[in-house]
Amino acid sequence: MPSKPSRPILLAMALALSAVEIGVFATFAWRGPALREEGPRPSIAEPRAIPFGPMLQNLRGAIVETARLAEPAAPAEIEEPPTSPPRARPPSFLAALPPLAPLEPTLAIPVAPGEAPLPPARPRNLPAEPSAATALPPVAVSPPAATQALALAETPPAHDQAAPRRDDGNFRLGAAVYVRIFKKEGELELWRKQGERYALYRTYPICKWSGRLGPKLKSGDYQSPEGFYSVSARQLNPNSHYHRAFDIGFPNAFDKQNGRTGAALMVHGACKSVGCFAMTDRVIDEIYGAVEAALRGGQHEVPVHIFPFRMTDLALAKETQGDWTNLWAAPPEHQQWSGFWQNLKEGYDLFEQTGEPPTAYACGSRYAFGAAGGSCRRIAGW
Repeated sequence: MPSKPSRPILLAMALALSAVEIGVFATFAWRGPALREEGPRPSIAEPRAIPFGPMLQNLRGAIVETARLAEPAAPAEIEEPPTSPPRARPPSFLAALPPLAPLEPTLAIPVAPGEAPLPPARPRNLPAEPSAATALPPVAVSPPAATQALALAETPPAHDQAAPRRDDGNFRLGAAVYVRIFKKEGELELWRKQGERYALYRTYPICKWSGRLGPKLKSGDYQSPEGFYSVSARQLNPNSHYHRAFDIGFPNAFDKQNGRTGAALMVHGACKSVGCFAMTDRVIDEIYGAVEAALRGGQHEVPVHIFPFRMTDLALAKETQGDWTNLWAAPPEHQQWSGFWQNLKEGYDLFEQTGEPPTAYACGSRYAFGAAGGSCRRIAGW
């Protein structure tokens, strides 16, 4: 162990340090005060000059600390580990618990990964209760590609399968039908025969019709027709450029007698019209299907009656004469069709009264209904 420095040596060291400090102070005093530099204040990260006075003071404290550490340290006390508190004795009134019975050894059967263990067998002494077999979860196995291709090849296409007769409670495919169109309202009504009368099945919005109110007069006028027409099986077109279509039969006998021309006026799909009634593909599928089924079911022809508007007395007067609800009188072109529309209203009223589409005849400048003379021709399909 090194010997402790004597007191005279320590005193000499302290005097030497004091002399050094006095000399340094005298040197700085001789040089004069330092000029203050102009410039930005140094940041924390930059080194800064430390005054010598505090530095020497720290050096003196370090010497004193060195002398203190040179003294022998007192032996450290050994800390004894804490002793656990004594266990509390159970009360005397509690009876001692009986020892645990040893568990019976069980036979461990290894189960292959991915296999579920089977349920225990049902005892034979329960004959009255049916046994319930626990179904194992199904394992999805993907068939090979060749098997899938064979299954697809054997599946018949949907259009080759016979379509069942539909009966949704309000309409049965194969029943007689009647079609009624209103241009101003933009509606097509599908009626079906129910007993002795026709009942309205559904009203469809017309996607597009062309022209204005009034009959079609000549080819190329882009006018949708008005009048009484009839559709036979020859007028159906399941492969139309507009999905499905049926020709209404323009010009009919009345149109021919009055010099009106044109052709190929249809009720079809899509939503484009140059004289036809476009119903969209989804709607024409239902209308076309009902008309085709009715013709296959025995109906000889399907009547298609086209009106400028719903032919009530009030509507006819408003469109041909005007009334106080209009800010102006009826258009002149409406007034010129007043007699023609009055003739169409006769057929409209007959259906409203009887529930049966009237048989129309072309008798020169007007339509006749029911019985007609020898000069009249019945409105018929092709």
